[in-house]
Amino acid sequence: GLKLQECIDAKTCLSHTPKVARVHRGTSASIYLDNAAYRSFIYNKFDVSPVEMESAAVALICYQQKTPYIVIRALSDLAGGGDSENEAATFITLAANNSVEVVVQFIKQLSLTKYQDA
Repeated sequence: GLKLQECIDAKTCLSHTPKVARVHRGTSASIYLDNAAYRSFIYNKFDVSPVEMESAAVALICYQQKTPYIVIRALSDLAGGGDSENEAATFITLAANNSVEVVVQFIKQLSLTKYQDA
């Protein structure tokens, strides 16, 4: 298992252990979602989790160009469902660092697979 960073400093840590997970169905929107009730609504109505703001543009261009793509995200907050208000501001650096770590490990796995198949 991949060990992801849990704390910003000695006093500021996530309330849960971060993990790598494959998302069943995510969505990208032009809104910043920090509302637990709305998050629950879109999950229950559309079976969507998580909501983020950046991937749709990349997906659209890749789709138009018939180019495969993958989205790797690290969530910085629980869209209003965390322990404190606007956790994204607190945990954005942690999320970015964890995202980079996952991408680096993913690329290493691709490289290993390429050489094993050759």
